[in-house]
Amino acid sequence: MSAVITNESYALSVHKRVGTVAFGMLSGEIGFIEGAIELASLRHEAAVEENDPDFMAFVVIASETDSLPIGTSRELWSKEALAKHQPEIDAAIVWAKKVGLAACQSLAGRFYT
Repeated sequence: MSAVITNESYALSVHKRVGTVAFGMLSGEIGFIEGAIELASLRHEAAVEENDPDFMAFVVIASETDSLPIGTSRELWSKEALAKHQPEIDAAIVWAKKVGLAACQSLAGRFYT
């Protein structure tokens, strides 16, 4: 017999993922921009207010860094192009942490179990 996923159980699984990602970002296990992109993508599934300020910080980060080779997309870039963009990526990570650290701490507090 297969398990039935309800809206409530799905929302709880999304909340758990949000908490895990936020905690991973704070601990350094998940890259800050990679985590921000995932958190931004989970915003609508997390059953929170449309303009939840914690999630909106990550929407901004994801939007401002979407042209950079981050995460698995790096595999599609040449070594030369990656080297050329690395200073910009490093600066974006520093900026993203400034913009998103408090929101990340808040999401970890709200959703990490």
